[in-house]
Amino acid sequence: MNKIMETVDLENTAINSKVVQKIPEKIANDNCLLAFKEVADYIYIATSKTPTILLEEELRFISGKDIKFFYSSELKIVSAINKYYCKYSLENAIKIIELESKLNIKKESIKNYDEEKLQDAPVVKIVNSILNGAIYQNASDIHLEPFQEETIVRFRVDGIISYFTSIPKNIYFLVCTRLKIMGSMDISEKRVPQDGKIRYLYEDKDYDLRVSTLPTVYGEKIVIRILYRSDKMKSLDRLGFMNRDVDAIKSMIKSRYGIILVTGPTGSGKTTTLYSMLNSLNKIEKNITSIEDPVEYSLENINQVNVNTKIGFTFAEGLRSILRQDPDVIMVGEIRDEETAQIAIRAAVTGHLVISTLHTNDAAESILRLKDMGIQSYFIEEALKAVISQRLIRKICPYCKKSYNVSNNEIKDLNLSLPYKLYKGEGCWKCNYTGYKGRTVVYEIMDVNKLKNIKIKYKESVEDIRNLNISSGMASMREHCVDLIKSGVTTYEEFIRINL
Repeated sequence: MNKIMETVDLENTAINSKVVQKIPEKIANDNCLLAFKEVADYIYIATSKTPTILLEEELRFISGKDIKFFYSSELKIVSAINKYYCKYSLENAIKIIELESKLNIKKESIKNYDEEKLQDAPVVKIVNSILNGAIYQNASDIHLEPFQEETIVRFRVDGIISYFTSIPKNIYFLVCTRLKIMGSMDISEKRVPQDGKIRYLYEDKDYDLRVSTLPTVYGEKIVIRILYRSDKMKSLDRLGFMNRDVDAIKSMIKSRYGIILVTGPTGSGKTTTLYSMLNSLNKIEKNITSIEDPVEYSLENINQVNVNTKIGFTFAEGLRSILRQDPDVIMVGEIRDEETAQIAIRAAVTGHLVISTLHTNDAAESILRLKDMGIQSYFIEEALKAVISQRLIRKICPYCKKSYNVSNNEIKDLNLSLPYKLYKGEGCWKCNYTGYKGRTVVYEIMDVNKLKNIKIKYKESVEDIRNLNISSGMASMREHCVDLIKSGVTTYEEFIRINL
C-alpha cells in the first residue's frame, strides 16, 4: 500500500452510483478499483494496490477528471464492484439484446457457446446480475414473474418481498432458457412445473440454488431459493436463542430417546434450528440419519436421505428403512401425515432420539395436532420431550437506529409505563432504506418434563395447554418479542406483522 494514500472504509461510506459508472466495469475488475465520489474536479477512487502512472492517466482520460486515490481492502472493493455494477450490467445487457433484435442480428443458441464465450453473452450477464444482486442483498428467494408487458424480478430479503428490476417480455424467454440450462431442466418443456439445482460461484464462494418453474398464462414463473451454508451451520446462540435456553436445548438433545419438535409456519427458520441441533449432536460415536425433502446441505458424519415421492419413497417409507439401520438419532424434515407421525413417535419410545418439525402456530397446538394425527395421549406423554415454537423477526438496522416516544397503542399492547422510549431504524443505504438489517428468532420452549404430573389426555383445548405452560413458568413467544422490543432489537411494527 502507498503510504501517501488515505484509507477509506467502503462499507461505511456513501457511494455515488453515478460516479461508479464513470469507470468501465472491466477496468474496475481488472485493477480492483472503484470510483465512489466526485468532489469538484476530482474523482475519488478506492484501490487495493499502488496505482501506476499509466493507470492514473487512463482513468483521468476516461473520466475527464483528476484522480485522487484511496486505499481499501480487496475484499471490500470486490464486494462493492459486485453491488454497484450489478444493475448497470443488467440494463446494458437488456439494451444489447433489444438492439440485436431490432437489427435482426443472428444469434447462436446459448447451448452451443463454450463457457468462456458464454460469460460475455448478454443473457448470461442478465442472469448473473440478478443472481449476484440477490446474494449481495442476502435474499432467500428470487421471484421472476411474467406478466402481459414485462417480467418483474423481486427478492425476498429478511422475509419481505421487494422489487429489484423488470425484464422486457421479448427477452425473458432467453433468461428462462438460460436458468433451465443451468438447472439441468428440459428447455423444451413449458407445460408442466419443473425443479432443478444450480451450483453458483459468487465472490469465491459456492452457493446452492433450488430452481422451481410454474407455467402461468404469461409464461413460466421461476422461483430460485438461495441456500446459504453459513446460516445452516450457525450455533444455537448465534440464531438468537438466549444462553439459558441454549443450555436447556442442549440438555434435551442429550436424551437417549424421545421426540423434540420445532414448530412454526413456513419460513420461520425451523430447518435452520434442526441443522443447528444436528451440529450439536454430531459426534463420531453417534449414528445419525436424516430424511429430508430435499437435503439442503451435506453434513459430515451424518447419513442424509432424500424423499422421492415419484417412486413412492415418502417420509414414512424412509423412516421405516432408517429404523433398520441401527440409528441413535433420526432427523425427520417434516411430519406431514398420520403415518409419519405414528412411526416417528414409536421410534421415539423404542430407544431413538427423533427431532422433527411440525406446522403449528405455537407449542400448545402441537399436542393437539399430534392427537389429530391419531397419536394416543399416553404415547405423547411418554415420547414428547420438548416443543420449540418459533418465528423469524427483523432486527433494527444498527446504522440508523433512533429512539422515539411511544404511542398510546404501543403503551397498551406492550404494557408499558410512561415515560418510555422505543427504537426504530430511520432507513439508510446500509439497510437499503428499510430500517431493518438481519433477522433473529422469537421463540417459546415447552419442556414437557415440567408437565409430567399433568395428564395430557385431560387437556382438550389449546387454551388449557397454554394455561398449563404459563403455570409451569414458560415464557411465551409474545413475551419474548416484547422483551426484544424493549431492549431495542426489533420494533413494534414487527410485533404487529408476525401477529403474536
